[in-house]
Amino acid sequence: MDDEAVNILSQSKRRLTKLKLLANFFENVDIISIYIKTDIIHHLFQDNTGLDYSKLELFHLQYTDSLIELLTKIKRQKETDLLAVINEIDVNNKYISGFEEKKTDGFETDRKMYSSVFSNQLKNIYKDLTEDKFRVNWDNVLYFYKKYAAEFYRSDVDEELLKSGSFPAYQYQDYQIERKLLGRLNIQNFKVRFVCGYAIAGNEYELFKIFQSDDQFIFDIEGKKMYLIDPKKLEKLNTMPNESNQGTIVHQLRRKNEHLEETINERKRVLPEQVIGVLADYLKNLENVDIMSKIFDINEETNILRAMLNLNLNNN
Repeated sequence: MDDEAVNILSQSKRRLTKLKLLANFFENVDIISIYIKTDIIHHLFQDNTGLDYSKLELFHLQYTDSLIELLTKIKRQKETDLLAVINEIDVNNKYISGFEEKKTDGFETDRKMYSSVFSNQLKNIYKDLTEDKFRVNWDNVLYFYKKYAAEFYRSDVDEELLKSGSFPAYQYQDYQIERKLLGRLNIQNFKVRFVCGYAIAGNEYELFKIFQSDDQFIFDIEGKKMYLIDPKKLEKLNTMPNESNQGTIVHQLRRKNEHLEETINERKRVLPEQVIGVLADYLKNLENVDIMSKIFDINEETNILRAMLNLNLNNN
């Protein structure tokens, strides 16, 4: 085998390697079939030293080079698209990791303690009212919403469900406490449990449940009122325990990442319709090629791929 033949086989092997990488990238049936057919033709010449190696070079010039050029162009576009997806996944993961690093059980622990603190506050208010004294410091309970409302209190609720009309009330400093509510609290020794909080348009509300009772009441922080909530309104409220708004975002980001990861392979495989048609024509022509034919020659005008290289693929 002379040097020229060795060089042609070497160049043919390089082309096959490129084509195999592209076939692995796209995972397209036609591209894989084209690679297999091309590999068969390569080995035909590799295993038969008496053949005219110039025909192998002509074959690659006529078919393989144009195909590699076309698929490489599409692959670069795909990689740019995939890089954007991968970057989005990375950014989401950084946010998730950052949140989880600082995440603690502080809210859940404080929520339980807050129920006890609020019970004591109510007990002291009742005692002061009976003694006609005003010694309670409201900062004892206001710390909780200041610390947690922005992150934990839910806002997706109709504020009208939380409001109340006029009601007979005790006046304690700047606060109004419904008389009926205070009576029911007294029966249960002022034991209450914090249920959840709401933050709507700058107004904060807290929902409490009276121990061993079906009664629940609202602490309207901005309005400085406490009153029993109508059971019919309560049925329409979301009273599930508060979750961190960041926690909700993290959950959404995890689902988004799962979706993006699932679509990465699909994004790689999907090809523009006109390219799919060209590949089908290419494979059909390739299967009909007689590499040993005396009339096998380079014919740029009939090269179905060359025209495709100028396609505007940006919208596909």
